[in-house]
Amino acid sequence: MTSAFEPVLPGPWALPQAPPPVRTRTNPWHLLFAGIAGAALVGALWVGLDLARSGSPSGPAGTSGETFDLGGTFTLYSGGYSYSTCGGSGGYSDITTGTAVTVYNAAGTVLSQGSLGTGHSDGVGTCGFTLSAPKVPAGEKFYLVEVSHRGRIMVQPDDARYGRVALSLGH
Repeated sequence: MTSAFEPVLPGPWALPQAPPPVRTRTNPWHLLFAGIAGAALVGALWVGLDLARSGSPSGPAGTSGETFDLGGTFTLYSGGYSYSTCGGSGGYSDITTGTAVTVYNAAGTVLSQGSLGTGHSDGVGTCGFTLSAPKVPAGEKFYLVEVSHRGRIMVQPDDARYGRVALSLGH
């Protein structure tokens, strides 16, 4: 006889057997779809990070709305007139108070237009002018500054922003 505390072991017929694992083949279309989805995700992250660095989802650098007033000096050697005001003569007659100052980006797009201030002579044929251009869009890798039609000079962003543009003509 068996004791009430003695376990009864079930026979093989009492417990159902787990079915063997089913092995399926991966559909090649699923692999292709997963690859395309992964590439799209990486591309979206790349674009998102680039836009975050530029600070603007609407366009290239400099379109965030931030501007500054470009400032500096322009020195004309072989200028003249008087001790109080001066300007160019002969081949430099286009350089005087109010002469156009144009600021461009690297692509050659005009960003701002300003002018030369009143020139001051040092008495020996040199005229010094202030140079300014208002509301220059920030964010460019460099700026091109042109006085009159005398050629574009590359200026670094920090120099443009902080009034350290120093151009000259003549001599």
